[in-house]
Amino acid sequence: MGPQAKEGRVLVVDDEPMVRETLGQVLADEGYVVDLAVDGETALERVHASRPDAILLDLMMPGMNGRQFLQALRENQSFSSVPVLIMTAVHGLNVNLQTLGASEVVEKPFNVDELLNKVALAVYRSRDANKTITQPLPVVTVPKAPAKETERGVVLIVEHDRARLQQLDMLLSERGFTVVSMTRALVQLSRLARALRPRAVLLDVRSEGVNDIVRELGSAQELEMIPICVFARDHAPGTEGTEVLIDASDADLMQFVERQV
Repeated sequence: MGPQAKEGRVLVVDDEPMVRETLGQVLADEGYVVDLAVDGETALERVHASRPDAILLDLMMPGMNGRQFLQALRENQSFSSVPVLIMTAVHGLNVNLQTLGASEVVEKPFNVDELLNKVALAVYRSRDANKTITQPLPVVTVPKAPAKETERGVVLIVEHDRARLQQLDMLLSERGFTVVSMTRALVQLSRLARALRPRAVLLDVRSEGVNDIVRELGSAQELEMIPICVFARDHAPGTEGTEVLIDASDADLMQFVERQV
């Protein structure tokens, strides 16, 4: 039996198709109802059509950008309390949260653990504060957006060392990949793989839960064509029956990913 479905509606606002699709799939796979918007103007239309419990918002967008959207949202008393999580590649933005009118920051490249935790907390607080939501939420299908030519697909990474994870995130993102990363292997990682069809999966042998994930990915026929690299930064013992790339450097892992595209 899979994890219990979450309750709540989340609006994802980002002009990058791959980011929208990836976040939409991750959140929908968790059980959230997901709406997508390409810019601030479209996002306001989505908000008025169906009030979200939380919003994931990119600041840098064409047309009505994230700041302008936040200003318009906060000026409307009906939606002024909706939690907004700003998505940014700029570190240290937390000091400007109150000025921006946002509730939280989600740094790019994304760490799935932190993203889901922050969204879950925002949705819980929103629904707890808004007792008027009593009707069942209608199901919204997350649309597939065509990838830009410069986008090279999704790479799933599990790396227990957060500093090394962030470094590898940055390197792959600079090469045009959309990175979905985590410090431990979530039980739903195989479901993420099914939804996102990543170009490659990189699994740190020392991360909690990797052995089970390797077995599950290997036994699923629809996932058998997805390249998987189980790696160790040193001479760590490998997973039973699985070849491990030992003494793996960032360059080694980058080369593995590049060979798959």
